[in-house]
Amino acid sequence: MLALPLTAITLLGAGPVQTGLLLACGRAPYLLAGPFAGVIVDRLPHRWILLIANFVMAATLATIPLLAGLGHLGMVQLCTATALVGVAAVNAEVAYLACVPTVVDRTQLVQAQSLLELSQASALAAGPFLAGWLVSAFSAPTAILADSASFLLAAALLSLVPMRAAARSAAGSTQLLGQMAEGLTTVFGNPILRAVTLATGTFIFWYNAYSAVFLLHLTKDLGLEGGTVGVVLGIGALGGVVGAVTAPWAGRAIGLGPVLMVALALSAGGMSVAALLTRPWWAAVVCVALSQFLLSVGQGIYNVQQVPIRYALAPHRLQGRVNASIRSVVWGLAPLGALVGGAAGAASGLRATLLASSVLGAASVLWIWRSPLRHTHSLRL
Repeated sequence: MLALPLTAITLLGAGPVQTGLLLACGRAPYLLAGPFAGVIVDRLPHRWILLIANFVMAATLATIPLLAGLGHLGMVQLCTATALVGVAAVNAEVAYLACVPTVVDRTQLVQAQSLLELSQASALAAGPFLAGWLVSAFSAPTAILADSASFLLAAALLSLVPMRAAARSAAGSTQLLGQMAEGLTTVFGNPILRAVTLATGTFIFWYNAYSAVFLLHLTKDLGLEGGTVGVVLGIGALGGVVGAVTAPWAGRAIGLGPVLMVALALSAGGMSVAALLTRPWWAAVVCVALSQFLLSVGQGIYNVQQVPIRYALAPHRLQGRVNASIRSVVWGLAPLGALVGGAAGAASGLRATLLASSVLGAASVLWIWRSPLRHTHSLRL
């Protein structure tokens, strides 16, 4: 998340259009490969999918520092590697989500999702610190080499995870399109799943427009070095830990629908704080850290509460395809958002793009407001 765009910015001199394109290449596989990933996950053993995906990501990322060391790294190679990692990530993420009901009982799904979100938030908090130190002490490509090694560790740890056998789809290849369509119709045929998917997709679109220029704002407008960027983002990411821990309590306190709307509004509001100040230097840094903290709190709460909805409403045999359909819609909008953000940053400036993306991201709340979720306190899992 940090070393890849910093490699483009510091090593290759990338501007808003190039960073937006790089982000789009990483997100495009969600749109193009996502539906196929759902069918694959529903047909094949989850553990094997995860192992192969982690090995592919490790090997692909390792090529970036190798090419940089040989002096042959360019935007084409960086975008290609990012796209290949994105294809593997799509399959891995869909498989991880489909694994959860095979590891824990249905009564523990919200708690399990909270713990998963907590572990992810902890990694997102520690990762920027490590990346910032590696970038400052060595280089951005060196930080990517450490990232490659982490996927090998993930593959090794998978052997320790007990998984029950999930129901498998045995349909032939001629029914591939029908199986993909079944996932989409399940998502959009249910008003609650439809509302959550469209709300998440709207937010992700504008978040990726925001992300396309965010690091450029930190490095160009604020003049932050890689180490400082890592520290600031690491502090901000601690909000994800807070969000994951408080999410179950928040859901019980105000209900499922209201907590989803509050979490989205908090996330969008947090995004806007990053662009409030550029001087004095210390105040701008505080704003960025606070911005990322609030964004992470909101997203931690939102993800813990929204993911179990699909566990509750989708049949076990369709978990892979439902998760893939949602990912395809939501993250399929991400490359478009990144391209819009990059173009807007080049045309109207980095701060204006950050503020506009934040305001428009808040519109995601309207999908929940206009759905049955608005008055839904909980779903029976």
